[in-house]
Amino acid sequence: KLNKVWHDLFIRLAPEEPFVPAFALPHTSTDSVEAILETLHKSGGKGGNPRMMLSAGNLNTAALTLFLSLHLSVRPSLPWLIIDDPVQSMDEVHISQFAALLRTLAKQQDRQIIIAVHERPLFEYLTLELSPAFVDDRLITIELGRAADGTTTTIYEPKIYIPDQAIAM
Repeated sequence: KLNKVWHDLFIRLAPEEPFVPAFALPHTSTDSVEAILETLHKSGGKGGNPRMMLSAGNLNTAALTLFLSLHLSVRPSLPWLIIDDPVQSMDEVHISQFAALLRTLAKQQDRQIIIAVHERPLFEYLTLELSPAFVDDRLITIELGRAADGTTTTIYEPKIYIPDQAIAM
């Protein structure tokens, strides 16, 4: 089940990658289970170790999607996802696909997502992409900074859904 969820998430974020990471499964039911990573080609053949087969960006994508897969494979005690700077080495296409995945997890899987980013443009992009889209939907942005005297500053801004007034009702 974990490999299937991981596969589905990975190809969603890296659709052009021909090799998909997975855990190697035992050949027989009597073989011991070991956490050995491999890659599988989309056509069905086996590849090598993910470090040898994937680019640095897709290795990060593999790690991120494994984390999300683990979260989705079991019933969580708390429906929270806490992610720190998840888009390292991702290009703009991967980032937009990741934002769509976060939106799906938040809206369809009823998860509360706490995400920390270090770049202002990415903060603004994710704020736009994850903004409220329906009644009772909300987004809370918190920007941390440092004042001249060294104290931490916070800008807390809750965003709620506001119907578009340009559309006739």
